[in-house]
Amino acid sequence: MKFDKIKGLVAATFTPFDQNGQLNTSMVPQQAKSLLKHQIAGAFIAGTTGEGAALTLEEKLALMAAWAPFSNGDFKVMAMLGGTNQVEAIRLAESAHQLGLYGISLTAPYYMRPNSVQQLVDYFEPIAAVAPDQAFYFYHIPLLSKVELPMEEFLREAGLRIPNFVGIKYTHNDLMEFNRCLRFAGGKYDILWGWDETMLAGLAMGAQGAVGSTYNYAAPLYQSILKAFDEKDIVLAKSLQEKSIDLISLFGKYGGAACGKAIMKLCGLNCGQFRLPVKQLTEADYSSLQSDLERIGFFEFSIKTF
Repeated sequence: MKFDKIKGLVAATFTPFDQNGQLNTSMVPQQAKSLLKHQIAGAFIAGTTGEGAALTLEEKLALMAAWAPFSNGDFKVMAMLGGTNQVEAIRLAESAHQLGLYGISLTAPYYMRPNSVQQLVDYFEPIAAVAPDQAFYFYHIPLLSKVELPMEEFLREAGLRIPNFVGIKYTHNDLMEFNRCLRFAGGKYDILWGWDETMLAGLAMGAQGAVGSTYNYAAPLYQSILKAFDEKDIVLAKSLQEKSIDLISLFGKYGGAACGKAIMKLCGLNCGQFRLPVKQLTEADYSSLQSDLERIGFFEFSIKTF
């Protein structure tokens, strides 16, 4: 099966929880409506932003089922299946196939880690095989997985052994390797940029598609960066990217990943809190965050949910 390369922005979505920390799939249609309204190309669910590592198998299956009705040729829903449990990942891949999701993705196993590209592809091959109609992306995030294998070698090995292998969600800071992956085998593979705060650098190196968490609530800003870059207005693109940097620089003050869900709530989409051990924000935190967001002009380029 032939898969087209993704162009534009894919949102790494938050998994919605209710006030008791239980999965709240009733929020998914609102999330999808917001992404579609802001010309987002797809949703990457149950990933790092989606707390996939903190979800049960049953929760992941329910989340995939909730997003499946929105997956089509124009809006691509991809599910991150995990990284440490091959048996569970196979079950999730079977469900992704049955539901007709556009794609599936996996991180490298991050507890018992592979020591070679061969081992990594050995792990992925039977998972991808049960979802032959789904685009398979490797989620390369060595900052968290601590698996730093050569990605050109991975492209070569996975391309030979996994028929539905499409490319890499590249969340790493090695711009030289990123560019070499883009050009590998005549540009055959889809290499999606995964760092929002340096998207302009990824574009300069050749990225056409990107996956990120801040696209959930700051899509207009990133659409403006893409437009400025396409129009070769690098001064404007740089100025807009600096707004992204100022936004993401707030994360450390408000618990890292927890900050994103808090911003979503302030934008009118309440997806609850992150699960422990991520910081739980207080009402005072929300108030302080809103003041900081107003100070940097965030609400001038945030999503509109009304």
